[in-house]
Amino acid sequence: MLNLYIELYMKTECTVVHTFNNEILLKINDCIGLHNKLVNEHDAVIGKVTKILGPVSDPYALAYIASKDENIQKVYIKC
Repeated sequence: MLNLYIELYMKTECTVVHTFNNEILLKINDCIGLHNKLVNEHDAVIGKVTKILGPVSDPYALAYIASKDENIQKVYIKC
C-alpha cells in the first residue's frame, strides 16, 4: 500500500505541447518546481525542468532532454 502511495504522489503526468531539438514544452500543474527530473513511462530519467512559464493559474515548463533523437510520447515529472 505504501509503494502505491509513493508512486501516485511522486510522479505527475504532463502534456507535451511542443518539442524542438533538445527542449520540450510541457503543460504542467502547480506542484512542479524548477530542476525537477523528467522521466519516461519506465521511470528512466530523460531530462530536467529548466524554466517555468506562463501565469500561475495555467503554467508551462520548458525542459532540457538529454537525447534529442528520443521519441517522446508520455512524460512524467517527479515532484
